[in-house]
Amino acid sequence: MTAYNISSFAGAGAQFLDDNGAPLSGGKLYTYAAGTTTPAATYTTTTGSAANTNPIILDAAGRTPNEIWLPVGNLYKFVLKSSTDVLIGTYDGIPAVNDPYSINSLLSGVTGTNTISASATPAITAYATGATYSFIAANTNSAAVTLSIDGLTAKSITKNGSAALSAGDIQAGKMTWVEYDGATFQLLNNIVYGGSITNATINSLSTPLTVANGGTGAGTFTANALLVGNGLAAFQTVAPGTAGQVLTSDGTNWVSAASASGTPNAIGQVPFSTNGTTYTPTLKITAMTAVTSTSGTAIDFTGIPSWVKRITVMLNGVSLSSTSALLVQLGTSSGVTTSGYSAYSAIFGSTSFTSSAYTTGLGIRTVAGTASISGAMTISLLNNNIWVAAGNFADGAAINGFFSAGGVTLAATLDRVRITSAGADTFDAGTINVLYE
Repeated sequence: MTAYNISSFAGAGAQFLDDNGAPLSGGKLYTYAAGTTTPAATYTTTTGSAANTNPIILDAAGRTPNEIWLPVGNLYKFVLKSSTDVLIGTYDGIPAVNDPYSINSLLSGVTGTNTISASATPAITAYATGATYSFIAANTNSAAVTLSIDGLTAKSITKNGSAALSAGDIQAGKMTWVEYDGATFQLLNNIVYGGSITNATINSLSTPLTVANGGTGAGTFTANALLVGNGLAAFQTVAPGTAGQVLTSDGTNWVSAASASGTPNAIGQVPFSTNGTTYTPTLKITAMTAVTSTSGTAIDFTGIPSWVKRITVMLNGVSLSSTSALLVQLGTSSGVTTSGYSAYSAIFGSTSFTSSAYTTGLGIRTVAGTASISGAMTISLLNNNIWVAAGNFADGAAINGFFSAGGVTLAATLDRVRITSAGADTFDAGTINVLYE
C-alpha cells in the first residue's frame, strides 16, 4: 500500500505572495513529475483518497485550500502562477517531508547477477528522476547489468554516463549505489570507471607494458609488483618474490628490490625498503669527474646520457699559454662539432670593452696568457638537438668580466662536451668540471 507524506514545499496552510508582497489571491499552483511537464497528482489527506485539483487554486489570502500530500518515492515540480497565468516561480525536485525513498532507499530482496531485481520499502510505483537507491549485490556481474525495482520495467545500470558495465564493476557482498537519470541507473560508487582492480590483475602482467618517456618492453611481474622509473628503452623479466615489493630502475633495466645493490642512481626512482635497509634516490644533478687543466689543448667530458636536458660547464682558475679564447664545443657519438655555432663573447673591465663572434664553438674571451678564468656556462636543450648557452666569468688576474652566449644545432643526440683553445694554446692552470641534469 502506498504511503503519503506531506509536501515539504507547500504542505499545510502555505501562503503565497505576489512580487509586491500582497497575497496571491486566485493564484495557481501547478504540480508535475520532477524535471518534466507531465502533470502529477497530489492529495488532500494522508490516505491519498482524494486528489487536489491541478492546478491548485489559492484562496483570497493566497493560501492552499487543502493540505498537499505526496506519495513516497516521488519527486515533484511546482510551478506558481498568478490568477492570469503570469509565472511567479518554478520549484523542482521537491520531496515529501521525511520521505527518504524519494532521495535514497536501501533495497532488499536483491537477486540476480546481470539481471538484478530488488524491492523498496515502501514500494514505489514509478522511477523518479534524481532518486538514488543502494543495495548489497548478491553476485559479481559478468556483463552489462539491468535493475528492476518492485517489478517496474528493468533499466540499464551504466557508468561514466551511458557506458555499459564491465565484468566486475559490481562485486558480490559490496554496497552498490545508483541514481536514476530518467532513462538509466547511473552507478555512483565505481571509483575506477573502467573495471575493478583485483590482485589477479596486478599479479599477472604478462603483456607488453609502456614505461615513462616512451620506452616499451615485455615482462612478467608477480607478487603485487609496483613499476616505477623513467627513460628506459626496455625492461627485463623479474619476479620480486615478495608481495608489495617495488621494482625500480638501475638506469638500464628494471630490477627488483631484492636484486638491487647499493643506492639507486637513476631518474624516476622512489625510496623503497628491503631486508631492513631503506634506499633513497640520489639527486638528478650529476657531477662528472673534475679535470686539472694544466696541460694539453683539449679536455673532453664524454658519456653524457641521452636524456640530459641541461649541462653546466664550470671553470676555476683556468688559463692558457697565450691569448687565444677558450671554446666550449658540443658533440655526438660521431665526434665533436667544430662548426655551425652562432656565439658571442665580450670583455667588460674597468678601462675597456671588447667583443668577438665565434662559429667554431661557444667562446669565452681571454686577454692574456696570465688570465685566470673562473665562472660557469649553462647549456640547455631547446628542442630537436638545438642547444643554447649563456655564461658569466671573471678574470682573477685582472679586473675583467666575461659574458658569453650562443647556440648550435647538433646532427644527433649530445653525448660529450669539449673545452679547448680557439688557437693552438695549451692549458697551464686551473680545474674544469661538468654537471648534467
